[in-house]
Amino acid sequence: MISQMFIFEKNIFILNMKILISLWTYWCFFITFFVFVLFLPINLILVFCFGKKGREIFVRYNHYVGNLLLFLYGMYKETKGSFPFTHNEPCVYIANHKSYLDVIIIASLVSQKIKYLGKAEVFDWPLVGLFSRYSGQIPVKREDKNSRNKAYEAMKKSIDEGFSIILFPEGGWRHDGDEKHPNPYSFKKEKILNPFRNGAFRLAIEKSVPIVPIALLNAGHRFSSKTMKIIPGKIGVYVFDLLYTKNSDDPLIINEICYNMIYEKLNEHNS
Repeated sequence: MISQMFIFEKNIFILNMKILISLWTYWCFFITFFVFVLFLPINLILVFCFGKKGREIFVRYNHYVGNLLLFLYGMYKETKGSFPFTHNEPCVYIANHKSYLDVIIIASLVSQKIKYLGKAEVFDWPLVGLFSRYSGQIPVKREDKNSRNKAYEAMKKSIDEGFSIILFPEGGWRHDGDEKHPNPYSFKKEKILNPFRNGAFRLAIEKSVPIVPIALLNAGHRFSSKTMKIIPGKIGVYVFDLLYTKNSDDPLIINEICYNMIYEKLNEHNS
């Protein structure tokens, strides 16, 4: 009898938690839309009326918008390692990628002038795509070699202009049930860390700028694209020391070093 009561109470608790998480997810989607609309006039003025300087301000103040959104989502960052940043020069920031939350987390960490390399589909989204395009973010069709080359040249030019580049060298993620979506990089389902593409490391070496590896430890748990549920709480982040590069470096070796650093930190967190 006691055992049955315990199971019943446990099931009620789980049901209540699911309801609360669903309600919180609706709140997060609503507040994201509200913040977007609230800042829409400022964004339009900056991007379309103040030229290059306005676009730079738009990119920089997204750092504060990122922190505001995380606060409104009921999330707080526990950032360990080489943080706060003390460098000012352009860098290539790389991170593992398992959640739509990743972009917001990186924006909340980095206050420099930054540009993202993003999937071309995002640039077709209403309003989001408009601001992505006109603020100078860099689109890429992952399955198109010409598009990848064009994006690579755009990133080199951006570094010359003083921007840092944000890259997710896995190129995406894969869950069970994602078979209907394109898989140009042969992602393994539910893998802790998929192999890194080599572009980020070639870029850093060619431009002789440092790489900043970042491990996002549980963003995929806080906002899973599989369940589309948002769970408040702590976001674990680990920022590694700057990895300086020179023209004689082998990008494959730098790739392996960075992959192992992030993989070991994720494995340590999950163990």
